[in-house]
Amino acid sequence: MATPQNNIVFFDGECGFCDTSIRKIMQIDRAKQIRYAPLQGTTAAERLPPEFRNKEALNTVVYLNPLNQRFAKSEAFFEILRNTGAPWKLLLVFRMLPLGFRDSIYDAIAKRRRSLISKESCPIPTEDQRSRILP
Repeated sequence: MATPQNNIVFFDGECGFCDTSIRKIMQIDRAKQIRYAPLQGTTAAERLPPEFRNKEALNTVVYLNPLNQRFAKSEAFFEILRNTGAPWKLLLVFRMLPLGFRDSIYDAIAKRRRSLISKESCPIPTEDQRSRILP
């Protein structure tokens, strides 16, 4: 099955919490259709406008879906879940909460993300994981 050109999760490549989160998404993405790229990388530079790549934006996950639509923060989280398959789709019920409320929770976690998990504690990606990570 061909991988769509755009089906990419962009994340802070220097953050241990972000790295751990990406590994979890890789595990639940059974179809292995989603790819991943650091916001600091060349793929992000080619596909995202500067406001998604500046230093202040590194605490925001961005999902670029196959239709070239961009989603950020909690909307990105729910779009990623929607594209990974069951049983994680059950969490989509929380999408009914107001966007401002969801993003405030997202921002609170993002603000503390670097203190939650150290980048040094992240294991080396497996061959399968490396094949889905873009520069």
